[in-house]
Amino acid sequence: MGSDYYDDAFADDIARVRDPAWTDPDPKQSARIRARVTDLATELADQLSTRVQTLPSDAPEGAHLVVRDAGDWVLARMRALREIRTAAETLADESAGTAGIRGAGYPQLGDAWAITRQGARKKWPRAVSAMSEPPAGQESRTTIEAFGGTADLSWHAIEGGWWWIGQGADGTPGDAGEETTYDTREEAAANAGAFLQQHAVPTIANGDTK
Repeated sequence: MGSDYYDDAFADDIARVRDPAWTDPDPKQSARIRARVTDLATELADQLSTRVQTLPSDAPEGAHLVVRDAGDWVLARMRALREIRTAAETLADESAGTAGIRGAGYPQLGDAWAITRQGARKKWPRAVSAMSEPPAGQESRTTIEAFGGTADLSWHAIEGGWWWIGQGADGTPGDAGEETTYDTREEAAANAGAFLQQHAVPTIANGDTK
């Protein structure tokens, strides 16, 4: 591969987080992953099992395979699987931090781990670096007026999402909530609009309020 491959366009592309970033494993890949984890858990269980550890030196060849039918060996495998799970969680924490440094936001981290954006923010509160700019072509702050009230929509850089705060026509204040942001400005606007509608002031035919 020639050096021309690593040009400015390549560098710009590497700096951009692709969306989607992955494809889901197909059935064959999932089966292969399961088989490799099974082999690893079995190997570790043999090392952890007290039954295997105490096999006499003159035990028949393959005796360690027979004792895998024992319930205590199965418990040793469960302990091995717990260790594998802990290792996977640790690797996920490291990956989340690295992905955040390189431009991924909480919506993407949540998708990768099959949890919500808010769940990802709680799980990895310091993973995402400040995202100083909202999505391309959108202002970081805008105001909507509806049902006699107003709401401000704003881009939260750290959390990579939209938030709203407003006041209904009846004077009731409201906001998205301390731990809530939205993936799109339209979603934030819809929720703000629903709040303004709920706190509209009823009118009669001549325009006077009731």
